[in-house]
Amino acid sequence: MEKKSIAFRAKARTIDHLGKGQIADSPTAVSELWKNSYDAYARNVELHLFDYEFKCGAIIDNGCGMSYDQLIDSWLVIGTESKSKKQTLDEADRFGLPPRRVQGEKGIGRLSCAFLAPVTLLVTKKINTNFSVALIDWRLFENTYLSLSDIKVPVRQIDDLNELPSIFDSLATELKNNLRLSVDVDEDGNVSSDDMLIRRAWEKFSDDQIALAEQNRTADKLTTEQKIASFFEQFEFDSRLIKPWKNILERLDRSHGTALFLLELDRDLRLLTNHGNLSDDNSEVADIRKNLVDTLRAFVNPFLDHNSEERQDDFHYKIELTRDNGSHKILINDHSAVFSYTDFLTLEHLVDGEIDEFGWFRGSVKAFGVEKGEIRIPPRIEIDKGGTKVGSFKLRLGTFELEADKSTLNESVHAKILESAKEHSGLLVFRDNLRVLPYGRADNDFFEIEENRSKNAGRYYFSSRKIFGQILISHEKNSALKDKAGREGFIRNQATRELKTIVRGLLEYLADTFFGRNANDRKKMLEIVSKERAERKNAQTAARKQSTKKFLEELNQQEPVLKEQLDEIRDIQSQILNQQTADSEKLREISERVFRLESNRLSLRIPLKPPRLGNHEQRYREYRDSYFEYHTHIITLKDEINKRLISIQTESPVQTARKSFERYQGLLNAQVNKSISKIETQLEAIKQRWSIAASEDRSEYHKTALDQVEAAQHNQDLNLTLNQLDVIYRELADRFIIKYDGILKALERINEGVDLSAAFSMAEEERVYFEDKAKSLQALAQLGISVEIIGHELADLDANVTTGLNSLPAEIKSNHPGFKLAYNSHKSLTQQIRFLSPLKLSGYQARKEITGSDIKQHIETFFKDRFERQRVNFIFGDRFLRLRITDLPSRIFPVFVNIVNNALYWVSLASEREIQIDVLENEVIIANSGPPVDEDDIGSCQQRCRVKSCC
Repeated sequence: MEKKSIAFRAKARTIDHLGKGQIADSPTAVSELWKNSYDAYARNVELHLFDYEFKCGAIIDNGCGMSYDQLIDSWLVIGTESKSKKQTLDEADRFGLPPRRVQGEKGIGRLSCAFLAPVTLLVTKKINTNFSVALIDWRLFENTYLSLSDIKVPVRQIDDLNELPSIFDSLATELKNNLRLSVDVDEDGNVSSDDMLIRRAWEKFSDDQIALAEQNRTADKLTTEQKIASFFEQFEFDSRLIKPWKNILERLDRSHGTALFLLELDRDLRLLTNHGNLSDDNSEVADIRKNLVDTLRAFVNPFLDHNSEERQDDFHYKIELTRDNGSHKILINDHSAVFSYTDFLTLEHLVDGEIDEFGWFRGSVKAFGVEKGEIRIPPRIEIDKGGTKVGSFKLRLGTFELEADKSTLNESVHAKILESAKEHSGLLVFRDNLRVLPYGRADNDFFEIEENRSKNAGRYYFSSRKIFGQILISHEKNSALKDKAGREGFIRNQATRELKTIVRGLLEYLADTFFGRNANDRKKMLEIVSKERAERKNAQTAARKQSTKKFLEELNQQEPVLKEQLDEIRDIQSQILNQQTADSEKLREISERVFRLESNRLSLRIPLKPPRLGNHEQRYREYRDSYFEYHTHIITLKDEINKRLISIQTESPVQTARKSFERYQGLLNAQVNKSISKIETQLEAIKQRWSIAASEDRSEYHKTALDQVEAAQHNQDLNLTLNQLDVIYRELADRFIIKYDGILKALERINEGVDLSAAFSMAEEERVYFEDKAKSLQALAQLGISVEIIGHELADLDANVTTGLNSLPAEIKSNHPGFKLAYNSHKSLTQQIRFLSPLKLSGYQARKEITGSDIKQHIETFFKDRFERQRVNFIFGDRFLRLRITDLPSRIFPVFVNIVNNALYWVSLASEREIQIDVLENEVIIANSGPPVDEDDIGSCQQRCRVKSCC
């Protein structure tokens, strides 16, 4: 019997299986490569997408990098021991950062590059070494007939990054040699057997691919060999790809880090870089964007308390898109909008604690904004005496009531959280504060939250769309939780099953006890919330009615007085103008009258107006204008009287000044005393009113509950009696807290110096404004859709009319006057239809660079006839013409058209008709010679169109 020991041999496609074959999607691949940067003690890692001729990308960092030897002995060796040993790097390679727990485990994360692009150019630099470069085409490893050792990766060393474009061609030539498109012949005319075997391997693999393509009738009939050869024949390395990495390295004292240039991006990242013919809202494009952004935005745990010891060390990440024209768009950065710890604390339901190695939860719970203190919750599964396999872990989660009417949050906070939930909700898992995929994704229901909710939404309270949370594990405490090879969750073992069961049981307990339909406190808390909201709504309605009533009362009371005193002040003004001589007695008499009118001015001030005046708008404006005239006359008269009295004064200047000083001091004292007297009267009335209310409330429980005590004397069920007493108490206690809390908070605000009347008026104005704004936006959206539909219809009709006109006999086209009129009118109409295109809302809309000259041309073309008919002189400033904006034409052009259209209306009311547009202090200014804006409309004129003059 023959005995042998045979070693495993690896085919080249092993790399393909471990790379592309093990990665689920692009976000997972990027996450794996970012974790490698984290392990290399990078402070910054970035994914850049370049919308150039060839769609490329780059993952760049400022980590410790690799030397030439490390590149060859570690990076190009699969399953190295460096990851499995999880050794901390030397202090010199950590650049002052604290030790990090190594995230990689199997030494194959680098192969994720193959999922993102078929070709990777690796450039790396360890401190005090040269740049090391390697070029890899991952498609080489698809060949089923090659061994791993048959494929060679070209590597180089360079002194400067600027050399990279120049050496790329030599790297590509050496890489293409793996195809053996041409073979070397020795002096005797012999060809290397290895070369012949490799060439035959590619021929056989190509034959297989062609046969398979014909069998499946696929459109793509190019073989892998043809794709590789074609790419390197056409591709030229663009030096602009290096710029982002240069920017990172230049911020370092001595450059170090790694860059993975992803050449010819695969479909996911390519569509994210440039949609091509697909619209921006195409389902595939939208899904790719959502998947990438939602996954990587929370790459580092965003729910950490950054003031505690949990604080994450210095690690930042970003995804940025660069267009061929040089414009940039940041898709993600760690400083962008995330649901932070501060946001987390605003939630009305919070759970924060730790589950120990025996499955017990210890921590705090807040329900409906009320702290429940420290809580201990046992596990709902049987635990061995030695404890769980999963180990201890921390849990922090929060949620809120979806219906605003049932929430303890105010309307604005609730609306903000509801909006945040669309992007940031989910129960995520973090290992040493880095995201573990796929937990928390919308398509992952590991803890069966949605499955249980579909069975009974009332009992299973938690929902993935309204939960914000994290389960925080670590390599040290939870070593049995091991990732699958493709990083798509944990391997299904005892520890994973325990994690799932313990968390699921905890969520059920929390729902049953505190939050869900079966929770004892839920009904009571919802009743309180409902009462508080009703009280606030009633108070708001009452205050609004009182505000309008008070306004009309003051206006009715002050109008006749102001009219009478305005007539008097006008009469005095006339007397002063007609009195040429300096009659001292007459002047002093007039001075006293003016002084009296001045003292009355404050009592005639403009009443605080409610946001909506309705039929009283004109009346209010007339009163306002009369008051301003009254005030102006007093200032003018006092100035004139002072001048004349000085010219005839018999007293010394000091005596005259002191008399004026004492008079005004007395006037102010009287004003203050009068106000204090009114305050004291109001306070006494408040005290008396609330004392009476308090007396009645003190006896309320006695009157209501005494019957229950008497019923107990007649042998009524004591348990029923006690329960009834509890119910009566709770109802009265809830009612009293709402009733008295309102007046206490109002008094506190007054004591703090807050003008409640002005604050309420401002809040009401904002409420009315945003209410009207929402209605206008909805109408505008419908209008935009209608414009697009009509635009398509008009375009079709335009084509029909053009065809019809052109089909008329030549004699009619030449001689009939009606044809010329119809043709010119149709041409003018067609020109106007063309201007509907920037208003369309649907479909992909690319941002473009728009210059001031473009806007000028658009305005002049659109309004050419009106400028001539209305004899309007339109002036464009030089600074405006040099203006450059990168935005959507559908947003910019209509804005200018609307404002100019509005300006044309108002200049038509003036004899000199001129509109000017220019840039002043970085703001575009549009001015016209029309009548001025009413004072009360200045704040809102930019929000209106053709209703008020805005320019």
